[in-house]
Amino acid sequence: MIGDAARLQSKLKMAAYLLIAGLALEGITLHWAHPASFLLFMTLGGILVLAGIRVYLVAIITDC
Repeated sequence: MIGDAARLQSKLKMAAYLLIAGLALEGITLHWAHPASFLLFMTLGGILVLAGIRVYLVAIITDC
C-alpha cells in the first residue's frame, strides 16, 4: 500500500514539473517580440502543458 502511494506521488510530481515548465516557457515567450516566440509558445509550451495534463489524468485513473 505504501508503494502505491509513493508511486502515485512520484507521478503527480512529474505532472507538476511538466506543467510548471510549460507555463514558465509560455510566460517567458509572452515577453518576447519575435515571431519565433509564438512557435515556442505553441509547440514546446503546449506540448509540455498537455504532457503534464496527460500524466496527471493517467496517474489518477490508473491508481483508482
